[in-house]
Amino acid sequence: MKRMKIWLAAMAAAVAATTWAADTAKDSILIVAPARVNVMQVAFDVANRYSTVMVSYQGKAESPKLHAWNGMEWLPLSLADFQSGAFLVTYPERVVFLGDDGLLPASLKEVGSWCGQTVQFGDLETASLVNAIGRYLPFTPADWRWFAGRYNLTLENQNAAAAEAARRSSWYDEGGKPEDPAPGFFKYFTRSRRSTRANAKSAPVVVQPVEVAPGETVTETP
Repeated sequence: MKRMKIWLAAMAAAVAATTWAADTAKDSILIVAPARVNVMQVAFDVANRYSTVMVSYQGKAESPKLHAWNGMEWLPLSLADFQSGAFLVTYPERVVFLGDDGLLPASLKEVGSWCGQTVQFGDLETASLVNAIGRYLPFTPADWRWFAGRYNLTLENQNAAAAEAARRSSWYDEGGKPEDPAPGFFKYFTRSRRSTRANAKSAPVVVQPVEVAPGETVTETP
């Protein structure tokens, strides 16, 4: 069974069906994905839970064939219209490119005029793809559970080890000592009392002043 390491996040996100143009640019994304079954399946699953516009690409890198999903069917899309964003009614806030540089045509990245926030995920293996998109959006815990069940993946909370270590950590595990050197004078401890009586007689007595706060009294030790 494949394992998917995740970083759980508690942020909510809009849930919407795939549309030709997102309702609000702030909450929407555009996924540009290769026309591969496993990749498009993940893209559609994301679109069923988040406001998403989808564009697929295939063919040669210098002249890729593009299609846009309008919610009912795939429609041909020219490279010029994609680069200019002319096929959109409103511009998504983010564009997610799927595929490494050897697969993704460089010409598709030229969307800076209408979208300044882009990200590229090169690993198209299902678990890695879900993991990358889930961190980027980010998925809610319910989303992670849904995708894990959908693709028979195992969830692993990456925060678990750190949380357990923090719970078990103790000041005394490190010796209970600060990194900085201990001060030579404490307000209520003027000298060490650990020496034996014999050593106390032979050792010189060092008298240190004691600061007295208003309202406090000091009694001399006989």
